[in-house]
Amino acid sequence: MSCTPMRNRTVPGLFLLCAVVALAIAPAVACSSAGTPTTPTPSSSPGGTPPPSTVPTAEWRADGVVTPGEYANQLNLGTYRLFWISTEDTIRMAMQSDAQGWVAVGFQPGSMMKNADMVFGKMAAGKAIVQDQYSTGNIGPHSADVNQDATDDLLSFAGERTEFTTTFEFERKLDTGDALDVPLKRDTAMQIIWAYGTSDDEKSAHSTRGYGEIVP
Repeated sequence: MSCTPMRNRTVPGLFLLCAVVALAIAPAVACSSAGTPTTPTPSSSPGGTPPPSTVPTAEWRADGVVTPGEYANQLNLGTYRLFWISTEDTIRMAMQSDAQGWVAVGFQPGSMMKNADMVFGKMAAGKAIVQDQYSTGNIGPHSADVNQDATDDLLSFAGERTEFTTTFEFERKLDTGDALDVPLKRDTAMQIIWAYGTSDDEKSAHSTRGYGEIVP
């Protein structure tokens, strides 16, 4: 609509109408020019905050393969990913890296690795070995619970390695009752540590590690 006054004529009503239209349009133009606020994606947000959960559409199986729709939750940390879903009293999880070595996750660490309840997976002669472990120091060691007067509380596990990824799946109770296992609470945020190596040698140093948060 043009607001140019008609030549040689005075039209007060038209000037008033133009002013009203201009005032009505101005806020909309200002908002549009500012752009739409965006929310950082979970994988790029500090600490790796997981996205909202979804309803799983596939049956969970401990076979070392992350099937589309198998997990309700996913935490993407670049070359390391966690997938999980909780039942009434257990948590089922997959930890996956873009490397050809061991993969690990630790629940509720203290200082660095100290007091972390860990699950450590590696491949040996094509067979998956997944252990319930506990770290006693800031940088380890983290030996199996069974070697620390406790119990291995993994109900099931499996692993698979492809040309590009290494994946380990496992299930454990949310609260195992083991003194070296951290009780997990559904719908309650929990800090984690994660790492993976380029070798299956458990004594080899991690090539990549970090921190994150999950909600079982």
